[in-house]
Amino acid sequence: MSVLVFIYALISYAVGVGGLVWFILYQGDFLLPNTINSGISGSITDGLLLNLGLLLLWGVQHSVMARPAFKKQLLKVLPDTAERPGYVWTSGLCLILIALYWQGNTTVVWSLDGMETPMRVLSMAGWGLTLWATFQIDHFDLFGLRKPFLAMLGKPIGSKQFVTPFLYRHMRHPIQTGVLLGMWLQAHMTAGQLLLSLGMTIYVFIGLYFEEKDLVAEFGNRYKTYMQQVPRLFPRPGKRASTGQAAE
Repeated sequence: MSVLVFIYALISYAVGVGGLVWFILYQGDFLLPNTINSGISGSITDGLLLNLGLLLLWGVQHSVMARPAFKKQLLKVLPDTAERPGYVWTSGLCLILIALYWQGNTTVVWSLDGMETPMRVLSMAGWGLTLWATFQIDHFDLFGLRKPFLAMLGKPIGSKQFVTPFLYRHMRHPIQTGVLLGMWLQAHMTAGQLLLSLGMTIYVFIGLYFEEKDLVAEFGNRYKTYMQQVPRLFPRPGKRASTGQAAE
């Protein structure tokens, strides 16, 4: 059984990471033959309901499945090692659906001529920050591989730890910081891109509100102190964790 769960986790990892990479390139109008700025461009209202539905699907999946109450119910029918992989592949699927069905609009909102290359580098640096932040905590745990792998080897899994590696001593949520930088640092922004960026930004702040409530419930005053010491998304002079401990 543990071998099958690990195979399931590997497939989930491939879907999750593949969906994320596809979304990054699609939203950034980069490398792919079909991106947010290619194909038919209707009016901003033509595909509004579909676009809002895609954003709602992403938001519900990404937030509801992360809540402890949902996990508790899910664990009644699934082993603990299969819970996180399920979250990962459904997240990847939602991003793939956005890339497949988002209704773009190529009306130019802003255009910084001559800044294409430096802005592309900065945008990719933002996404790179997100990737770095996942490895700062535990990339393979975050993407659902750690528990199934340890279970397959018959090793103890252990409990979630409260740690602050480098990035997390300066901002509480560097993963989301990277997402925001990656989406907004565009030399050319169309109406379709803007709507997607706004929708995802709104989700980030809603999602962080509920995530931090869960972290306070789990870690108590330890996390409250961390919140007072460290800014949520962007570093500020004099604001950093005073120890090597923080929350994931």
